[in-house]
Amino acid sequence: MVSHSKGVITNKGKKGMVTHYIKGSMIWLNYNVDGQRIRKSTKMKNTQANLKIVKKQIIPAIELKIATGDIYKKKPNTFEYYAEIFLKEKCSNKSFLAKQSYYFRIIDYFRGLKIDVITRLDIKKYLSSLNMISKSKNTYKSALKEIFELALDDNAISHNPVLGIKLKQDPKKEIQYYTKDEVKLFLTHSTGIIRAYLYIAFNTGMRISEILGLQISDFKDDGFIHIQRTKSKGVIGYGKTDNAIRKVPYSKAVLHEVWKILSNNLFIFHNINDAQNLRCQWDNICKKIDVPRYKLYSTRHTFATLMLKENIVSINELAGLLGHSSPKVTLEHYASIIKPDTVSFKSDFNLYGHNTVTENDKEA
Repeated sequence: MVSHSKGVITNKGKKGMVTHYIKGSMIWLNYNVDGQRIRKSTKMKNTQANLKIVKKQIIPAIELKIATGDIYKKKPNTFEYYAEIFLKEKCSNKSFLAKQSYYFRIIDYFRGLKIDVITRLDIKKYLSSLNMISKSKNTYKSALKEIFELALDDNAISHNPVLGIKLKQDPKKEIQYYTKDEVKLFLTHSTGIIRAYLYIAFNTGMRISEILGLQISDFKDDGFIHIQRTKSKGVIGYGKTDNAIRKVPYSKAVLHEVWKILSNNLFIFHNINDAQNLRCQWDNICKKIDVPRYKLYSTRHTFATLMLKENIVSINELAGLLGHSSPKVTLEHYASIIKPDTVSFKSDFNLYGHNTVTENDKEA
């Protein structure tokens, strides 16, 4: 059954009659814009409290928009319109520079489409088309979810189609790292810039972009490198996470190698702006000492793995050294390194310090 309230007319001479009516159990609105009849659900159930809100707040607000002409201003409802809002919100994030190329790919793919016609299947097809592991796809999925959430907030769509989409779990890969003897070969047979780079990388576990962003002033007299910036693809950034701005200890040997390559350039590694610029030197040293050629990032895995294997640090301490957002992230990466056979107890080990011998044991 549908019932109507009396229309309320404001701003005489303008189109501004807004009425409400009940359809099923919901409150609906009825009004005219540019001679076109609009019927729109308030998405509110028919209760006395909701009716009061509709009459006192919602209807007057719509009538004001009609009176001022705001209701005639049609907002763009394309995907890129909400994507641009998303970019503005994200541009101040520390991870924005690292992720902006992903965001631009998403916008290019859905460009020109109205956001309310993009379906859940469209999004699944897009994610499936990405030739990468699910962990990497999550960056795209997360961005899409936030963009559609903005459209939902703006009443441009009735639901977020990204919600509930699950990606296949990636098969676990073993951490690639070098042994202590292999690291010694690297440090003994490398020369020049790659030698200084490897001394820092193997001894601190810093990210590639963090090392390339170093200045000599970051080596403080307190014995710590104060990591304050990154450099990747020529762009200066300020860390992947809030914990990326941190301190890591350095040895005299590391500083000695750094002094060898210093120049008048502001950055220790001169004009090397990205890992790609080190690839040739990395390939050559791997061939020279006849070790497997893992990714340059494996220096970080080597540091973390050997620190755990040698029981030098705990997971919590390692998380701090690596600049992870939480120890949980560290554990996800290196849990396979912590094995039960690395833990040993003496035969008289007693965690709680109490006597577990019973009266029956004494009698026996």
